Amino acid sequence: MRIFLSVLPTVLLVAYSQIIVKWRVVSLQVAADRYGSGIHKYIFYLFDPFVISAYVAGLVGSFAWLFAISKLPLALAFPIYQGLTFAVVVMASTLVLGEPMSSSKIIGICMILGGVIVGARG
Repeated sequence: MRIFLSVLPTVLLVAYSQIIVKWRVVSLQVAADRYGSGIHKYIFYLFDPFVISAYVAGLVGSFAWLFAISKLPLALAFPIYQGLTFAVVVMASTLVLGEPMSSSKIIGICMILGGVIVGARG
């Protein structure tokens, strides 16, 4: 349980970052198109306060990961981090972004989390 709690801040911050970036890119699409294509469009995205918060969350998540990995074996922490991040992003994309949830996604999440649990016990 200590391992999950050590990795959880990184998982939540990275998931937040991914969800927010996707949400803002979609919601700002029309406004960004006025800037044309190429670098100007991406600069417009980059200066959005929510996108900035997503990048800050990613940076803080990196620091949280450094803290977690200094206390945990990498072979144990990394699969837990990857598996939980995948599950949280898929569930949050359904809840926040309205992306469809299918039975194959649910089965995939269960299989990944099952593997993470088996690996964490080993």
